[in-house]
Amino acid sequence: MMIFDRRLIKNFDFGLMILCLTLGFIGIISIYSATHFTGETEIYLRQAIWLGVGVIIMICLTFFNYRLLREWGWLIYIFAIILLIGVLVFGRQILGAQRWFKIGSFSFQPSEFAKLAFIILLARYLSPEGIERKMTRFTDLFIPIILLGIPFFLIMRQPDLGTAFVFIFIFFGMLYFAGVRIKHLVTLLLIGLGISPLAWFLLRDYQKARILIFFEPSRDSLSSGYHIIQSKIAIGSGRFLGKGFLSGTQTQLRFLPKQHTDFILSVIGEEFGFVGVSILFLLYFLLIYRAMKFASTRDMFGRLLVTGIICGITFQILVNIGMAIGFAPVTGLPLPLLSYGGSSLIFTLIGIGIILNVRMRHFCS
Repeated sequence: MMIFDRRLIKNFDFGLMILCLTLGFIGIISIYSATHFTGETEIYLRQAIWLGVGVIIMICLTFFNYRLLREWGWLIYIFAIILLIGVLVFGRQILGAQRWFKIGSFSFQPSEFAKLAFIILLARYLSPEGIERKMTRFTDLFIPIILLGIPFFLIMRQPDLGTAFVFIFIFFGMLYFAGVRIKHLVTLLLIGLGISPLAWFLLRDYQKARILIFFEPSRDSLSSGYHIIQSKIAIGSGRFLGKGFLSGTQTQLRFLPKQHTDFILSVIGEEFGFVGVSILFLLYFLLIYRAMKFASTRDMFGRLLVTGIICGITFQILVNIGMAIGFAPVTGLPLPLLSYGGSSLIFTLIGIGIILNVRMRHFCS
């Protein structure tokens, strides 16, 4: 039953919501700048609508007790797996990747929902309050590995290497905060690194090219390495204060493809310079720091929910930034709350809504 105690409203973290709205607004104006030259005004307007919808859903999620997610964990996870299988059969294919369901004018990416589903079920499994036992032996990791392996394999089949690795980062982060022994995590990591070379033969040609270009962008500067080179030029040309809003030459002349999605940081770096990027980093730091404080809740299930969501957001931030400045291969991971994309924006806000829910009930318990 959906129950909302009015006393909880005093524990609603308006600061965290303002941080999300600020980052979302920065994303909208950056998308406007990235698409201004071509007159594609519907892109930033669509992002603004998604932001509004996401904020409404985020607030609505505070009206029920997050502990109900424990009861629904398996159902949510199974539904997510069905969606991941369905997108491989019926999904929309774009540039060789089959990751989206087309619903009218909206494209839905099931892997974003699958991340939350995986976090919810793994939090349930690792919580001592549940029927599952605590993780004291290495063999106790087998079930969590299976829970990880199913969505990981399905997402790799799309293919979406970046999102698949988000699951791995979430997996290790939640196991660590659940108290799994370090030696077991290290053993598991070493096993993964040992078999990782075999994954090379499972990658598509363009994925192999992206990894090789990461080490030497100049080897194919007009094709696979073009994105990284142009991104670094854009960010570097912004210098300290930037060239000004709508005044970035790399941005306005569209030297950089996908600048409103994967490379939104390049737009900010060119137009607002070191100062603008530093402010952006500060906002992300405050978002993560503020959210992680709620991971100290006495409820292990709530603590793991917060940990998993923040691990996913943090990994995407680090990889996207690294990708834009040439410190990581191009993976297609969006910059949370900034990059254009309805699925990513809405499900990030849903995750923040769950964190707000945990926070409200933590201080009232």
